[in-house]
Amino acid sequence: MMMKYRLRILPGLLGLLFILLTAYGCSGSTGAGGTKTPRPSLAESVEMTLTANGFTSSENKAAEATAIPPSSCGLALPGDQGWPVRLCDSFNDNTGGWTVESQDNPYAKYSIDVKNGAYSLDYTAKSFAAYQRSSLTWFDVASAQDFALSVTGRINSDFQNCSWGAAFRADDDSFFLFSIYNDNTYAFEIYENGGWVPLITRRPYDQLKLGQANKLVILAEGGDFTFYINDNLVNSFSGGLLQESGIKLVASAKEGVSASYTFDDVVLQVKP
Repeated sequence: MMMKYRLRILPGLLGLLFILLTAYGCSGSTGAGGTKTPRPSLAESVEMTLTANGFTSSENKAAEATAIPPSSCGLALPGDQGWPVRLCDSFNDNTGGWTVESQDNPYAKYSIDVKNGAYSLDYTAKSFAAYQRSSLTWFDVASAQDFALSVTGRINSDFQNCSWGAAFRADDDSFFLFSIYNDNTYAFEIYENGGWVPLITRRPYDQLKLGQANKLVILAEGGDFTFYINDNLVNSFSGGLLQESGIKLVASAKEGVSASYTFDDVVLQVKP
C-alpha cells in the first residue's frame, strides 16, 4: 500500500514541494554509488500532496513592468514579433527583482543569487525519507496564460537524479511542468487532483548537452503547447485545459543529491 504524506509548503517568493517516489531506490553519483542509472519519470513514480496553503509566492517585479520594445531586448524572441515583450533579462544585475536568499530547512539547503551574469542556485536535497523522495523548488517568473518563454539553463552535478524546467498555468492545486533531466532526457507532465499524469513520457534527446547550457522554449496558446530545445522543435501537446496563469522556474533533486543550476537569458512574450 502506498503511504501518503502531507507536507507543508514554505512561504515567501518560492515554494518547496516534497515528492514521494513510490517504487524506486536511490541512484548515486559514480564516485559514491557505482554506475548511475536514469531515474524514472516523475509522472510514473511520484505522488505529491499539497497543503491548503498552496502557492504562497509573489511575482517577479520585472514581469509586471511596461512592455519592453522588442528592438531593445537584445535577445532572440521566442514568439511572434507582434507579441509584447514582458521580460528580457540576461542577469547582468538584479534590477529585475529576482529572489535572492539562502535557506537551510529539513528538506534542502540552498542559496540563490544573481551573480556572474546568471541566476545561480546551489542546491542540496537532504535525507528526510530514507532516500526515497525528491525536493522540487520553484521561483516565480510572471503571470500569463498565452505566452512564449525562452530560458537557458545548466545543471552541474555528478548525479542524474536532478532536473530543471518551467511550470506554467500554475495555481495552488495544479500546473503543467516541462523538465530537462541531467541524463539528456525530457518530459512533460501535469500535476492535478493530487497526482501526476504523464502527457509526454520521459524520453532521450540527442541534442541535449550534458553539463552545458541548454535553451528551452515553450509556446502556449489556448490548449496547444509547443516545446523547443536548443532551437529545435522536440514535441507538442494539444488539449491542455488548465486556465491559471502562473509561470515558474523549477529545480528538482533527489535526497542526497547536490547540484548547481544556472538560469540565464530569460525572455517572456505575452500574446496580446
